[in-house]
Amino acid sequence: MNLAHRLLFLPGRWLAPLLLAVFALSAVGVSYLIESSELDASVQEQETRRLRERLSVEQSRLSLQGDNVSAQLVRRLVGGMGLYVGMRSVYLVGRDGVVQASLTRADMGRDISLVLGAWPDLARDMAAREHAQTPMGIDVWRVASADWLLGSAPLSDGRRLLAVMDLSYPLAQRRAAINSQAVREGALLLLLVAGLAGVMHLVWFRRANRLMNTLARMGEGQLDARAGLVGADELARIGAEADRMALRLQTQQAQIRQLAELVDRSPVVVVEWRNAPGWPVTYVSRGVSQWGYHPQDLVNGTVQYVDLIHPEDVNRVNAEVEHFFRFGPDDYRQEYRLRAAGGEWVWVEDRTTLQRDDHGEVVGISGILLDVTAQKVAELAQREQAEMLRLFYELPFIGMAISAPDTRRWLQVNDRLCEILGYPREQLLSMTWSEMTPQPDLDQNLLLLEQVKAGVRDGYQMTKRFLRSDGQPVYTEIEVRAVRTPEGQLHRLFATVQDVTERRLANQAMREQKDMLEQAEVMAGLGSWSHDTRNQETWWSAQMYRNIGRAMELGPPKGLRGCLTCVHPEDRRSLLKAMAATGDQAQTGTLTLRRHPSLGPARWFRARLERHALPGGALRWRGTLLDITALQEAKTALERTNAELEMRVRERTQQLSLVNRELEAFTYTVSHDLKAPLRGIDGYSQLLAEEYAPQLDETGQAYVARVRHGVQQMGSLIADLLDYSRMERRAMDLQPLDLIPLIRRVLDENSADIERTGAQVNVCVAPLVLRLDREGLAVALRNLVSNALKFTKPGQVPVLDIGSTETDSGHVLWVRDQGVGFDMKYHDRIFGIFQRLQRSEDYAGTGVGLALVAKAVQRMGGRVWAESQPGQGATFYMEFSR
Repeated sequence: MNLAHRLLFLPGRWLAPLLLAVFALSAVGVSYLIESSELDASVQEQETRRLRERLSVEQSRLSLQGDNVSAQLVRRLVGGMGLYVGMRSVYLVGRDGVVQASLTRADMGRDISLVLGAWPDLARDMAAREHAQTPMGIDVWRVASADWLLGSAPLSDGRRLLAVMDLSYPLAQRRAAINSQAVREGALLLLLVAGLAGVMHLVWFRRANRLMNTLARMGEGQLDARAGLVGADELARIGAEADRMALRLQTQQAQIRQLAELVDRSPVVVVEWRNAPGWPVTYVSRGVSQWGYHPQDLVNGTVQYVDLIHPEDVNRVNAEVEHFFRFGPDDYRQEYRLRAAGGEWVWVEDRTTLQRDDHGEVVGISGILLDVTAQKVAELAQREQAEMLRLFYELPFIGMAISAPDTRRWLQVNDRLCEILGYPREQLLSMTWSEMTPQPDLDQNLLLLEQVKAGVRDGYQMTKRFLRSDGQPVYTEIEVRAVRTPEGQLHRLFATVQDVTERRLANQAMREQKDMLEQAEVMAGLGSWSHDTRNQETWWSAQMYRNIGRAMELGPPKGLRGCLTCVHPEDRRSLLKAMAATGDQAQTGTLTLRRHPSLGPARWFRARLERHALPGGALRWRGTLLDITALQEAKTALERTNAELEMRVRERTQQLSLVNRELEAFTYTVSHDLKAPLRGIDGYSQLLAEEYAPQLDETGQAYVARVRHGVQQMGSLIADLLDYSRMERRAMDLQPLDLIPLIRRVLDENSADIERTGAQVNVCVAPLVLRLDREGLAVALRNLVSNALKFTKPGQVPVLDIGSTETDSGHVLWVRDQGVGFDMKYHDRIFGIFQRLQRSEDYAGTGVGLALVAKAVQRMGGRVWAESQPGQGATFYMEFSR
């Protein structure tokens, strides 16, 4: 907090004198500053005028003496100028610049420039002023950067009189006078301020302090305090108004106290809330003690009012209050429950009034709370009783009616009865129940009614039909009670009507379903049973008797032990084990068993057991018994047939293995045995072509060339056939295989053909390791690369792409060329051995390469396929599982 802010909070009796003193001192200070700023100019002007006057006098005296004046007289005249106050130096300078007279004897006879050499500023100013000086004019100026005045007065004979005056002394005298004047004025003003402060204290501040103390006592509640100020000034008028206000407040306080006592004695509770979260209480009457709370607990916030509202009512109360705050009205009522200090809940009626400011915002909330617990309990009880009666009468599953015993007319009916009978309420009340009752139910009803009229009975029950509005009958069970007058006369008949049509239909459907179930059991051969250990009751279905071969007249055996006598002795142990395997809760077990031989031919059953735990440790057993005799016999026959088939398969497998070994041996033997004569034919034909060529004509040479070509082709076929046979026989050595090095090895093996044809090879295979046979995959890639280089369009450079992709089922390695392609209708044919789609004259080959590829991929557990179009190249795919 700065000084100015602190001064604002000083008492008036201190602040006013302080401000006056500050004002007086400020005025003196301003005057002092103004005079100080004008001091230098004023002294300079005054001393300039004095110096000019002295020089003028001396100029006249020296000019009148002329050249006849003696040097002693001149020195006396010049020395007389030194008597003037502030005169520092005086020089009489001749026409030659030599000092003729001076206040200092040492300066006489010296050149004026040498004399003034000790004061450079003085010499510089005098030199500058010589050229601007008039011939006989007196010039006075102030030396720069010094408190000196330099005066120059030219004489008629060409000499000059120079005078240097020091301004320090007159400046000091004038400054001392100003300071003394400022001190006198400041002291005088401070004395005046002190006197004025004393007068203000006596006349104003003392009375104001008295008024302030009186108002403070009033603020503390001492409304009998009075200021008692007299006079016509403002303080006296304020004091009079304060006294009158205290008198009014004293009167109003007495009235409020009387009213508060009345409120505290009344059962109502007056509350004022502040518009803030939690509804903090600013005032509450002592009537709140009836609920066990002290008013100060609510005012201090020890108890929050919103916490006292019942949790089921607080959201509704807050929503209503928010609505009233926004839309009004400003006077409204609410009912809700409050928690008393003892924990019980009381119902209160809250009559609230809102106070708003000019902007419509709620600034005050006051309310009157009235305990309406007794009325609310009575009202709720009455409402609950009425609601229970209404709900009972409007039960959706039972019809109720009141009728007149004489006219049999409906007097009152509920909605359920209208729904049962199919009539609107108005139409039903205009009818009698007798006209809606068909025969013979009407006669039975009238007979019972006469007995009630005669006093033989007070009511009756019966099952009867009513005719609905659509003419269809509805089956009902009615119960009628008589309502009599105090004299015992029959006054009204109160009846309940229950629709049992669906129950009758359900019973009928249940009987039909039971018949169908029994028929289904007969058709399926499925019998069912149950046994309860609480009462040792056993139940068998009809099919159960037929399955076991027991007469229904005998009933089921007694207990579980009796049932075990119907089971084959060899199967009883497995049945007991299955029953023991079930747990305490509902469990299911199945097993296969046979009936006892004494009950007839052997029959097989599939038994299903269910065990349910009952209270008290009892058990309920349920199960089914399915006749599977035919299935068991078929199973036995099937097992016998399967055994025979397995024996035949083993025999055929051995025969097929023997044939395969013989075929492989034959193939290998034929292939090797054919090589020897082929080598002989190839050797002799080569000798014939080389040594006997001159003796053969062109036709003979052509025959020899064809023989050699056929031998070479036959050799290739035999070699490929051997490779195919080896691939069929060799065991696959599946090892982790890195594809990229293997592809590079295959390309290196075909490097000669690649360089010869100038083929372009693109390899786009991701780093991949698969579990495959190295030699098998090398054979497949070698044949695919060879075919791609071979089946190229004439005059076209081969382009070969090798890549890989990944699918959901595995990894695919593909080889693509841009050669002649093939028609997809021959797709399955190209992978067969010795199958060719191109002429051997156009493209060399044996037709075994793709068959070898398919066999290698198949042996490694993969699959191979191709995609192509004639003239558009072909792509061969090899897919291997992950």
